[in-house]
Amino acid sequence: MLVKDVMVKNLFVVDKDDMVSYAIELMVKKRVSRLLVVDKGRLVGVITEKDMVDRLGSSKMKSLQASSVHVSGVMSSDPITVTPKTDIIQAAKMMLDRQISSLPVVENGELVGIITKSTMARLCLRVDNIFVGQIMTKSPVTTTPFDRIVNVRRTMLERNISSLPVLDGGELVGMITEGLIALYLAQFRDSVPGKHQEERIRHVEVNEVMQEDPPKIHPDKKVSEAAELMRKERVKSLPVINYEERLVGIVTKTDLTRLVANKFTAEKK
Repeated sequence: MLVKDVMVKNLFVVDKDDMVSYAIELMVKKRVSRLLVVDKGRLVGVITEKDMVDRLGSSKMKSLQASSVHVSGVMSSDPITVTPKTDIIQAAKMMLDRQISSLPVVENGELVGIITKSTMARLCLRVDNIFVGQIMTKSPVTTTPFDRIVNVRRTMLERNISSLPVLDGGELVGMITEGLIALYLAQFRDSVPGKHQEERIRHVEVNEVMQEDPPKIHPDKKVSEAAELMRKERVKSLPVINYEERLVGIVTKTDLTRLVANKFTAEKK
């Protein structure tokens, strides 16, 4: 199977001189986690939720509003690309090796599509012979409702993870994601006077930002069911709970991408 067989052709694009606030509005409206960035029609970067969590949470951004920062100041420049004839297994391996979540598709210098980890998840919709427990990440990093989002942001960036289950007394009570933090930080930067931002952001707790009662799945469910639930709920990850309602793992689109890279064979764990 080639990239051209599964790539998304309906592209969401911003100009490098657009404001970050506009990019966030477009992400929320279109319910996507990344945008392609162009300059005079030429691909020059990608802006993702992770980029915004990194940049908007940085002390270098203090006193700056998301509505006054250009996309070029936040985006990742010179993105890695593939062609329509790239093999999809190779593309999945590239995402994992480079620790990236998308690959723009370029043909003869022209941007023609994109593939993402969501693309890889869709390829898993028919995987009925492998179960969530075989591919999930066991003992995932977690947080609590009373942790500070500055700590969660740091953990996400240092460990290159995009979602953390939120536990209170061992009970799953929510999920905190890059997307939720990015949206919160943008709104925070635009609503709080600059001189108060650094002091107040240090005290924002996870419970103010997290998604309560997130969708979840059991380890004995098929991978196809996990992929379908992610598609339906538009989430990147699912906490995995046992029948005593205790967290035993997390399954992410990265796990599904790894399954594709392994030619739909579960790794022994």
